[in-house]
Parts: sequence; C-alpha cells; structure tokens
Amino acid sequence: MDLYDEIAKVAYELYERDGRIHGRDLDHWLEAEIIVKSRDIEEQTPMILPGKKKTVKAKQKKVTKKVPAKTASRKKKAN
Repeated sequence: MDLYDEIAKVAYELYERDGRIHGRDLDHWLEAEIIVKSRDIEEQTPMILPGKKKTVKAKQKKVTKKVPAKTASRKKKAN
C-alpha cells in the first residue's frame, strides 16, 4: 500500500473513531500523516537489544584556571 492510501485509511479510521463528525477532515488527515510517518520511522530504526553495553571512556583534559595575583591598587597622592 502506498503512503497516500495508508494515510487515507488511517484518516478514515480517525473519522469513525470521532463519531463521524463532518468538517474535521483536515484534522484527521494531519493526525493520520503523523501516525503513518511515525510508524515508518519506527520500522526503519534498528532495534537495540539489551545486552553488554560498550563503554567508551573519553579522554579528559585537566582544566586549570590560573588566577592572576592580586595587584595592589595605587592611590594617587593628593598634591
């Protein structure tokens, strides 16, 4: 079944589910598009099976922040 037909089928099911109220065809169509496209994404996403987890340790750089020594502020002497 092609994408258009699948969306139309789901939209009609949504129409029936909502009590066959007329005037909500665009709402049903858009909701059906989301449903059908999300199904396609789920089917294309590889399933990750539980098991051993590979852990990769990232190299950490030691961060040091040099704080400048306090400088004495000089006040101008009044002449």
